[in-house]
Amino acid sequence: MRSVSTTPHPPPTSNAARAVDVTMERYVGFAFAAAELLIETDLDGTISFAAGAFHTRFGEEAASFLGRPLASLFSPLSHDALDVALALIGHTGRIAPMQLVLADPAATPVSMGALVMRIPDRPARLSISVGLLPNAPPRAGSAAAKLLPGGLTVAADFMRNAERLLRGGSASDVSLVEVKGWARVREALSGAERRSLELAMGEALAGDEDVSSAGQMAEGRFGVVMPKGADVARLVTRLEAALQSSPAAAHTSVERAGLALDAQDVPSPQAARALRYALGRFAEGGQEAARAAGASGGLAGIIASAEQHTVAMRAALRERRFRLVYQPVVRMSDRSIHHYEALLRPIPTPNVPMQNTQEFITFAEAVGLSEELDWAVLETAIDALHSTVDVSVAVNMSGLSMQNPEYRRRLLSRLGELRQEGSKLAASRLLIELTETAEIADLHEAASSMEQLRSVGVPVCLDDFGAGAAAFRYLRAFGVDFVKLDGEYVRAACKNKRDRALVASMIEIAGKSGAAVVAETIETEAEAAVMQELGVTFGQGWLFGKPGLLPGMR
Repeated sequence: MRSVSTTPHPPPTSNAARAVDVTMERYVGFAFAAAELLIETDLDGTISFAAGAFHTRFGEEAASFLGRPLASLFSPLSHDALDVALALIGHTGRIAPMQLVLADPAATPVSMGALVMRIPDRPARLSISVGLLPNAPPRAGSAAAKLLPGGLTVAADFMRNAERLLRGGSASDVSLVEVKGWARVREALSGAERRSLELAMGEALAGDEDVSSAGQMAEGRFGVVMPKGADVARLVTRLEAALQSSPAAAHTSVERAGLALDAQDVPSPQAARALRYALGRFAEGGQEAARAAGASGGLAGIIASAEQHTVAMRAALRERRFRLVYQPVVRMSDRSIHHYEALLRPIPTPNVPMQNTQEFITFAEAVGLSEELDWAVLETAIDALHSTVDVSVAVNMSGLSMQNPEYRRRLLSRLGELRQEGSKLAASRLLIELTETAEIADLHEAASSMEQLRSVGVPVCLDDFGAGAAAFRYLRAFGVDFVKLDGEYVRAACKNKRDRALVASMIEIAGKSGAAVVAETIETEAEAAVMQELGVTFGQGWLFGKPGLLPGMR
């Protein structure tokens, strides 16, 4: 263990000074007795003090980490869990010991805890202790990430983990695992039987010692990240054994296909888009859809397959081969309409492979057309506003667009034109919803875009809050006016007290950040009552109105 400081303490000048010096040394000794690393950061996670076995773990002296983000110490697979913990610490004042994985060559599993230190006349700091977990295998996402039965992550978090590993050059592969016949099994089981089987399946996948990340892409479809050369057949055998524990699953089969996280000569942004597209196609249509997208040829095969349709996709956007429908967002207090959300509905187009809205969007991202899609939707919504009066519309916009400075300049220029046209099309009648379909790599540029939008009177909403753990990181990084609570949480809050308490905490966190909460997918009066009781300000869902035309549109 390297010493805490290379500068010797000056000799004490009095008994009192000597006592203080001894006390401080004792505290340091106690801290290192349980810790491998001691760290201090500001509340944003920037390291201002570092001591301990940094050289042993990372090959660098502790001082070299000053000014770096805390996340740089940990594996990308732990970033979402860390982001959630940092988002919550302003509310809780501490981070209870949680399991993470270091970004050292050994991928060392550790326990991290933290406490907010508030000293008069000084900015608040985080005091962080990192200790070893010699008997615990690393589990991706661990504590604060949203988990499904057996430790599986939700699809959004799995996609994000895989993308981060790809960008980091990880020597890993993704396995796409599908349980053939799962729909029949689900229908044959009671709720309790299904949950028990899903738990066993999750443990079979996420509990394997070689699995660094495992997620449920859709019911019966899973993504698993393992090191190159790992025994994937053993994983399939574990899953098959879990299925055979239920007589209803006796006739199922498990099909697996590999997808190497190896970009080779493919540019990193393009490879990441291809990976998202392949995982999205697998989630929607299983192995057949993934193969049709070119996944059997790896990331390069996906890109080659997608590029065959790029010209048709660009033409579809130029010709607006889609329509927008508008769903009301109401004030929970009196059910009056606050604004409408513009929802994309693609029109089938030759040579553009799409079955639904999400597939249309992910394909546009895969071929690098997300900005053109966002712009086409924006202009279509603006056209709709020409036929309305006193109606506000929220338009979805990808993080890929929001982090592009050139797109930001174009967007602000267009909003300036709207303001010059008069009050009928004032920019304040538009809202922007930031979607989580893609990982935001440049938080600084995205934050700048949202800050400038808000400065010209355009409110910003963070969509699908809670659907993926990155939403908490975005809430910390961005100033937003609204957060939209994912519909799954709305349903869960009505079913049990634990989920209701979690949703209450999320709503409180959003409120402390200055954002009003919109609860989506509200379909019953019971769900509306629970959301209003928990402090939700706005609601959206079929209870309040189905998507359709804006008032005044023909």
